[in-house]
Amino acid sequence: MQLIPYLTFNGNCEEALRFYETVFNGEITSLNRYEGAPMPLPPGYENKILHASLQFEGNTIMLCDAMPGSTYTPGNNYSLSVNIPQVITMDALFDKLSQGGTITMPLQDTFWGARFGMIKDKFGMNWMFNCDLN
Repeated sequence: MQLIPYLTFNGNCEEALRFYETVFNGEITSLNRYEGAPMPLPPGYENKILHASLQFEGNTIMLCDAMPGSTYTPGNNYSLSVNIPQVITMDALFDKLSQGGTITMPLQDTFWGARFGMIKDKFGMNWMFNCDLN
């Protein structure tokens, strides 16, 4: 199991990603844009970042631009992403952590080949759960 901070930006994710890459002397290990995602996009959003990962000295930060139509609130623009290798383990943790909280996206298989879901726990913390199915 791996816990990774996931940072959300208001349209300037690529600028932040390039900045952090330089600051931490890191390596961008993935960069996916909204173009090609199975959702309607406002004009000009195709080049925004759907998901990116930056690795440095054994650490990982994941980043994205806010989803089209979502509310961006500075100070509340992060999640803790839990990458779990087994679906059964992820399902149990998801159920436990959602008690008293709000499931903001139920666990489901995704177009990127993972089972994924999101929760705001009873303390107001945002969580993402991801299990690669490949």
